[in-house]
Amino acid sequence: MVGLPDPEFSLLDEELIHSGYAFELLSTTWVDSSGKRFERDIVRHRGAVAVVPITNDGHHVLLVRQFRTAINDWLLELPAGLRDKDGESEVETALRELEEEVGCIPGSIEHLATLVTAVGFTDESIAIYLASDLTWTQRLADGVEEESMTVETVPLSEIDKMIEVGHITDAKTVAGLLLARDRIADVHGS
Repeated sequence: MVGLPDPEFSLLDEELIHSGYAFELLSTTWVDSSGKRFERDIVRHRGAVAVVPITNDGHHVLLVRQFRTAINDWLLELPAGLRDKDGESEVETALRELEEEVGCIPGSIEHLATLVTAVGFTDESIAIYLASDLTWTQRLADGVEEESMTVETVPLSEIDKMIEVGHITDAKTVAGLLLARDRIADVHGS
């Protein structure tokens, strides 16, 4: 790294405030290298995956439209889900979520990136995968939101405009689509 070394921060104490199916909420106390104490609330998250399923023509992506309770609105986003099954690998979670939400199995799946989502308060990370060579099965909707979810086929050529005008606002979806588009261009030499 350029510049001075990073100062030291140490965790002094943490108290579990809430434990739920997706995360734990902790109240923590820290100290910096000068001895100054400070408190932070932290969400410890199980982690998640997202999948960019590219149609077999190579020109479209399959997105899901899902109701999100935290924002009380519908979002167009990548198929995604929690790493909530013990012993399941990251890629197995990605395959399961793709089949549950979209109803397909990829012949090829490739890790694009792992991103942290909101580092000001959570340790959540999302592994993003590119899926291609799709074979159709049956959707296995899991939960109330997924039962109302729809699958939409979106031309890759329209992604930039959809982001620009606010039709796609979900951060993991924006990042995943742009990473996938670059990866596809690299493979095809575009």
